Amino acid sequence: MKRAAALLSSVARDQRGVSAIEFALLGPMVFLLVLGTVEIALDMFVDASVQLAAQQASRVGLTTTTPSSGTRDSQARAIINAYLAPWTRIGGTVTISTLNYGSYGNVGTSSYQSNMGNFGDVVSYNIAVTIPGFSGIQKLFGISSLTFSRNYLVQNEK
Repeated sequence: MKRAAALLSSVARDQRGVSAIEFALLGPMVFLLVLGTVEIALDMFVDASVQLAAQQASRVGLTTTTPSSGTRDSQARAIINAYLAPWTRIGGTVTISTLNYGSYGNVGTSSYQSNMGNFGDVVSYNIAVTIPGFSGIQKLFGISSLTFSRNYLVQNEK
């Protein structure tokens, strides 16, 4: 009995291998935390690029001046696609819609046309990007894809 107690006491004081056990227990959680942080940072970057694309496209669209080449619509779409091209390369899809409500009183109703409108028209620019995610960590939570969208409501001017 004394021998077993002495052996148990010896094992309890032995510190060899403690670091390996601690790493085995905490390592996966730290790795997931770092991976999650990187995923959120990249998602915020995608969200900021959608914001910038929508802002720049609506600025081009609200000026009713006809561009030197193409149309206002094609110019706005080119700007959006330029800003969001990196996300289409990783399997993302970009959705663009332009809704001309005519006046503020019609906003949110089914009374709209799908064009950029003329001087004084109230137009909504709707841009969405759906991506599969960067790390796959969102799939742990049952999310297959991430969608980032922006809607800009402007009144066209000269």
